[in-house]
Amino acid sequence: MPASTPVVATVPEEFALLVASLAAITDPRLARGKVHPLPGVLALVVLGLMAGCRSLSAISRYGQIHPEVLAPLGLRRSPSVATLHRLLRRVSVAEVRQGMRAFAGGLIARRGAVDAVTEVALDGKTLRGTHADGRPLHVLRAFAQHAALALDQSPAAPLHGEVTAATTWVTDLAGTFPGLSILTGDALFAEQSLCTAVVAGQRDDVFRLKKTNRPSSPTSPSFSPSPARPIL
Repeated sequence: MPASTPVVATVPEEFALLVASLAAITDPRLARGKVHPLPGVLALVVLGLMAGCRSLSAISRYGQIHPEVLAPLGLRRSPSVATLHRLLRRVSVAEVRQGMRAFAGGLIARRGAVDAVTEVALDGKTLRGTHADGRPLHVLRAFAQHAALALDQSPAAPLHGEVTAATTWVTDLAGTFPGLSILTGDALFAEQSLCTAVVAGQRDDVFRLKKTNRPSSPTSPSFSPSPARPIL
């Protein structure tokens, strides 16, 4: 089969991959009294969020009205809201992020979609209904457009905090996706620290410039700098 030919993975296979990717997350519970396996619970949360659930009660109901997803996740019944609340507040966010990043990489490999992850968009978003330290949580997302797959999501302060998070992501994590060669984003990311990291990783970047109200300002929709030198 040619390397560029996509591989069709079945839903049970991808469910199994999701559970396996979350299996390394530390379970904070004592062994006695466990009812639901942690990887299965977290996998159900992921599926519920993908289905549009906006609360723990909605995720619990999702498992109840879709019992066909429970067995592939290793669950006998849908966890209660109280169980979801106790588990999600105690698991390591960093470990969950690492597990989801491993899941994204596994999907790419299983689907033979490395060629669809050559271009990745970086974009900052404030999550609705999600708070950290009393403030709405702001994150930086790395999204592979052609693969229709979110590769990663990391907390970031708004505006220039996104640049710091993007620089860290390019330096430490972009190499885990070997097909990635082009980064896209808003003009905010055209800062020397990030561009230096892009150049060091031998990648190209494309940042969209927004029009200004100044008649004398150039208005170019985008630019693609040479990988041989940083911007600014």
